[in-house]
Amino acid sequence: MSQKRPVESPEPLEQEQRRLNDEIRVTKRRAKGHGSFNAQFWANSQELEILRLQRTETDRKISLRNFPGTPSEWEQTEKAKDIFQMIKAQQTTIKLYQRRADELDATKGDKKNKRSFRDAFMKLFTTSKMGIGISQTGTGTRDSRQQSAFREELISLGDAKHPKYDWLWCPIISDWCEATTVQAAHLFPHMHGQEVMDSIFGKKTPPELFSARNGMLVPMAVERFFDSGKFVICPDLPDRPALAELLAWIRQDSREYRLKILDLTWDKLDHPLSPNTTETWRSRDGKKLEFRTSFRPAARYLYFHYCIQILRRAWGHNSSRGSVSVLEDEAGRPFWGTPGRYMPKNMLLALVEEVGHEYKGLLDGAGSNKSEPTLLLEVASAQIKTRPALKDVDWHPEDETDEDEDDEEDSY
Repeated sequence: MSQKRPVESPEPLEQEQRRLNDEIRVTKRRAKGHGSFNAQFWANSQELEILRLQRTETDRKISLRNFPGTPSEWEQTEKAKDIFQMIKAQQTTIKLYQRRADELDATKGDKKNKRSFRDAFMKLFTTSKMGIGISQTGTGTRDSRQQSAFREELISLGDAKHPKYDWLWCPIISDWCEATTVQAAHLFPHMHGQEVMDSIFGKKTPPELFSARNGMLVPMAVERFFDSGKFVICPDLPDRPALAELLAWIRQDSREYRLKILDLTWDKLDHPLSPNTTETWRSRDGKKLEFRTSFRPAARYLYFHYCIQILRRAWGHNSSRGSVSVLEDEAGRPFWGTPGRYMPKNMLLALVEEVGHEYKGLLDGAGSNKSEPTLLLEVASAQIKTRPALKDVDWHPEDETDEDEDDEEDSY
């Protein structure tokens, strides 16, 4: 029997949406006058995020009102999953902003800690598509020369160029693709910046934000799903590997990986991976990625990408049982747990608490070094807010594009 929905006049919702868009613009302009990390900065940031959350809730009501089916059917749509992800990310950000304000008060008398606190989060919170929208700081526009060199390094190390045609090899779909349709994608996105990357993984020499170790060649037909919580890249091991198998995989010079579908309700499961193949995402599930050389992306960045997809998947559902229930349909639990000593356990713990304690396998192998505990969760929230799961969603208003106009592909 279909669930009944209350009949709601469309006009109040559209009026509310316009009102919130106006308030957001005013609040952003006011917030830009307080670029320093003081109490007013966090108060403004929190106020802005609350308004954005209210707008997303209004978007949810409009989308549900316009959907021809029942609420439960709407919740299974990609549009609904995107909205739920955004709502959860915004709710989390509001809590984290409050935490930042409280911590800043605690460090008022400690200049060293205050300086460290400021440096660690400057780029995370002040890029033009995050935080309060200060465009003069943060990662800024991506250097095209850096990106070109990044792409060429991936092509060279992966022997990805076809000897005869203008094609490039994609290890995810194990096939050749037109070179003009292939992007060099960052596993740890460019938008977070080198400083935040160093805060999570530790400093590397040379820096690895634009290193091939932090990238993969991804066709545009695949890229739109690459960071959408639909699939993950994980070790090519049995679902529940024995300890000896896991250790053997860790010791390999070139570790092997496979594709694993996370969202078994995905409406594209039976669609071709690309225009040039009949293989579907469903048939690709569990298959090994095929690299043409011994070069592999760094496990730490693949693991980061994995964690973000797990969180995105968990946040993409409206469930009374919380995030854990929506992950129970995954094959292969427990999760592979070898992030290495470079990812601090306290960061991963904050992430696990969002996903659910039953998934504490994410913590296996984590380093014991101390660091800012919620940084990974803050990065994940910012990434999910900035990069909707699917680029063709139409629910999100574009009224802020005058101030948030960065090219979305700079995220990679």
